[in-house]
Order: sequence, then C-alpha cells, then structure tokens
Amino acid sequence: MKKYECLFIIEPDAASERFDQVKTSIAQDIERYNGTVESVEEVGQRLLSYPIRHCTEGFYYLVRFDLAPESLGELRSRYQLNSDILRFLVSKTA
Repeated sequence: MKKYECLFIIEPDAASERFDQVKTSIAQDIERYNGTVESVEEVGQRLLSYPIRHCTEGFYYLVRFDLAPESLGELRSRYQLNSDILRFLVSKTA
C-alpha cells in the first residue's frame, strides 16, 4: 500500500445539492479497491483559471488515502466517469 492524495474539483451545482453523495461515492470507490481513506479536507469554492464544462467556479476537495499501486488505474477510470467531478489530480506522497 502506498500513500496518495487526490485533489478533486467538483461541479458547483453538485457541491451545493448532492455534495454528501459525491463525497460518499469518492470514499466508496477507494474502499472498493481495498484502500483506506486517511483524511479529507474541504478546501472550498474557488474561481477556475479557465472554464471547464461551462463552469467558472469549482469546489475543491482533498482526500488522502492508502491504496495498492495496481488499483490506481481502475480508480482513475471510475473518477473520469463521474459527471460531478470536473477534474482530479492524484499524486503519490512520501
């Protein structure tokens, strides 16, 4: 198991209406691949540098977790299919 962190930019409409569902689905996807969530941080709503899917703002959400490296590609695929997530960036931490 390696330590990762992922910064999500969530669509503002989803952040206001279904934010709890989005948070739950993110954690469930990590646990589905036998990972464990260490911590979460709601950074807040910020302006985007450029529009993404006609959105000029996004809600930033940071998740730190442990996961086996071979499961990371499948996890990324699931996040790409989630329509409430505008962008995400997974990075390995020390």
